Amino acid sequence: MPSSKNSSVVWPGTVLVLILISIIILVSGYAAEKPADKPFLILYAFSDEGRLIGESMSVTRTETHLGRTVTVGQLSGKDIVLAELGIGMTNAAMTVQRMVDEFDPAAVLVTGIAGSVDTSVNIGDIVVCSTWIEHDYGYIGANGFEPGPILVSLPGSDSLLRVLSFDVDSGLFAAARRLGEAELAIGKVGDRSPRLIAGGVGVSGNCFIDNKEKRLWLNEQFAALITDMESSAVAQVCAINSVPFVAFRSASDLAGGSGSATAGAELDEFLMIAADNSSSVVVRYLGELE
Repeated sequence: MPSSKNSSVVWPGTVLVLILISIIILVSGYAAEKPADKPFLILYAFSDEGRLIGESMSVTRTETHLGRTVTVGQLSGKDIVLAELGIGMTNAAMTVQRMVDEFDPAAVLVTGIAGSVDTSVNIGDIVVCSTWIEHDYGYIGANGFEPGPILVSLPGSDSLLRVLSFDVDSGLFAAARRLGEAELAIGKVGDRSPRLIAGGVGVSGNCFIDNKEKRLWLNEQFAALITDMESSAVAQVCAINSVPFVAFRSASDLAGGSGSATAGAELDEFLMIAADNSSSVVVRYLGELE
């Protein structure tokens, strides 16, 4: 049996070993628990808009949130989460808030189609607006409909604010503007090569616009270039959560139609080329981001 003297010599050494083991365990645990790089969250309204990106990415796993499939993986060297918003402002707001809570993304990108409001935007063109506005929020009185600001709480403010528009992230927008100067591999519409337009106003609401008078009103009232049914809602949720946001929208139709064709007929004809053009630009854009 060891003497008390020997025991007193061995004991401090044992404690030192135990301390070292504890440190190793703690460090290993920290390494396992520390967060990985935040992913980019890519959102689209319905399946055709997200098809090309889903086929292009390397999939790690799939999940289901709010009844919709969410795909986690890599694309263009970046970790991404690809999720379907659903069509309309309420679906969009509900989905993006869930995704922000669940994945804490580095940034939110929207891809998909839009209706052209300004005739300078041709079918197939991809527009990255700097500002988004909800066009059907307001007041209807004796003088008809009057757009109004939305009462929201924004980071850094100790009170509710009346906000009419939401800007996209300046850094993400600058990267999109630079991309507009590059040669892009996107599908032609007839003999015409679509272009990327960076800047201007986009508007969103819960209606598909297939009316010339409404299109002209949107252009006169907001100086809008395009209209869709989700992006302004996503912009609002991202602003409230301090998450950088930008949207890529490719024109699938002229709101109200052109010539004898309605916007619905143009949408049926140009949906896939517009959706794929937007997705192709987003894939290239991700690769250009640092």
